[in-house]
Amino acid sequence: MKKSFKAMAFILLMVLAANLNGCGAREDNSGKITVKMWVMPNSTEPLSDIKKILKDFEVANPNIKINITSVDWGAAWTKLTTAATSGDVPDLIQIGSTWVGSLSGMGALMDLSEKMPEIGGRNTFIHAAWATSGIEGSKKITSIPWFIDIRAMFYRTDVLQEAGVDPKELDSWDTFAIALKKIKDANVVINGVEIAPLGISGKNDWNVIHNISPWIWGAGGDYLSRDNNSSVISSKDSFNGVMFYVDLVDKGFVPLDYLELNTAQVSSNFNNGSCAIYFDGPYEVKTLTTPPGQGGAAGSHTSRNFAVAPYPTGPKGRYAFVGGSNLAIFSQAKHKEEAWQVIKYLISRKPQVEYSKLTGFLPARSDAFDDPYFTADPHRKVFKDSVKFGRTYPCIPAWGLLEPILTRRFGILWEYITGGKKIDAKEVQKQLDLAKIEIEGVLKQR
Repeated sequence: MKKSFKAMAFILLMVLAANLNGCGAREDNSGKITVKMWVMPNSTEPLSDIKKILKDFEVANPNIKINITSVDWGAAWTKLTTAATSGDVPDLIQIGSTWVGSLSGMGALMDLSEKMPEIGGRNTFIHAAWATSGIEGSKKITSIPWFIDIRAMFYRTDVLQEAGVDPKELDSWDTFAIALKKIKDANVVINGVEIAPLGISGKNDWNVIHNISPWIWGAGGDYLSRDNNSSVISSKDSFNGVMFYVDLVDKGFVPLDYLELNTAQVSSNFNNGSCAIYFDGPYEVKTLTTPPGQGGAAGSHTSRNFAVAPYPTGPKGRYAFVGGSNLAIFSQAKHKEEAWQVIKYLISRKPQVEYSKLTGFLPARSDAFDDPYFTADPHRKVFKDSVKFGRTYPCIPAWGLLEPILTRRFGILWEYITGGKKIDAKEVQKQLDLAKIEIEGVLKQR
């Protein structure tokens, strides 16, 4: 009997082990595989909006349950890097497109190269978005573009009319500066509000580099050399771009107190009628066409008198910064294949369009722009067309260390102005020279 009992106990243990192994991917009693996903607040209702988009996926994939956690942008970088180093990771993550190089350099992200035939590869996506899919030159794809953020010019049609400015004057750097001067000299007041020509944010903004990049590129400048081994931020062309941008403030087109504001605050000033022109993303179109009860500004004076135009063309071309977010799978994720199925769904055409409608961001998938939502609306069409001359930063591991350097150096220029000092060419060149030294110090440590 003892031998029979031992044999039976052994058999039961073996059966139990087999069952555990067979259900190792199951995380609840429903028999479903739970994919843990981290997203950032991409809309006013981040969790409910992404759940709406994924509803059809979960119906079509009843064996997969998606557990979504919203992570604030301010804490996201720390949480992602902590997870990567600790091994306690979710399966699927949203990451800022400029973070891909750093996280990939840590070895934190799964190589998705072999799965590209399933989604069509680079030709499926907007060129500037695909440039952030993996470290340059590595031939590895460690993230998939999800949605993009590109900036354009918002302007008040009624203010331009009162100041005698033809919208065509906003099309190039030279005429743009002339148009701003006309608005300044006109001293336009509408509904009792004195209107500043231009609104730009300053040193306290998270977009400091993004805001200045189109002007640097438009002058023919850049941050790094073509081989990414040295910095060209102090070159003549880069200097000319920074100088033109700073000079817009120096000429009195921008109220000095704006340089203490962030993008959201400048956007609020435009919406309430305080400035005639400012630069922002496609979500501002959503704001100006959404009722106040839903967090928008539709019905306001500005919402009835605005238009959108691309960035002015510089001496070396027209450019706009392309940011946004990608989707990636942690190398240590438990449910890689299920997470990949979620990615495939989110980057398919219909969810791309529907999520854009909810968030105001643009799809990363090229053919999604053929939807009437983008082609029929004149404001969104400007953003659609702007994608053609969009640029982003080099996707390299060191970029995460370079952004703070650039943010600090550009911020110092705004500090001089807010401190009552006039920025001269020597001071601008000095800050760019120092930025070059600091950037190359980081690059040499790679």
